[in-house]
Amino acid sequence: MAQYDKSKANPDLMGSFVLVRNKTKTEAKHPDLVHPDSTDENGNVKMNKAGKPFKKNFTVNGIWCEASGYIQEDKSIKIRILKTSTGDNKAAPPKAAAPMADAWDNQF
Repeated sequence: MAQYDKSKANPDLMGSFVLVRNKTKTEAKHPDLVHPDSTDENGNVKMNKAGKPFKKNFTVNGIWCEASGYIQEDKSIKIRILKTSTGDNKAAPPKAAAPMADAWDNQF
């Protein structure tokens, strides 16, 4: 895999992804375009526990996203981007307690 040089990247770029035709589409409600299957460095398809291939996803600000495309009746393409994770799994920072009263507050 080639190294990505961030210094040459567009600073306004949020992310990029590839969509391919959905080979398993059986109903109109299924997407026409989906992410390609994810592969390892040897070109082997990565599989999940259920034996289905993982899809190549992308991140926006550290949040994993998945896109799908639908060809509309007027031949335009509708792209949907769904969040597939919450980003980092860190616990929320504790809320700060109200500040203690100081001498100024105590005089009233």
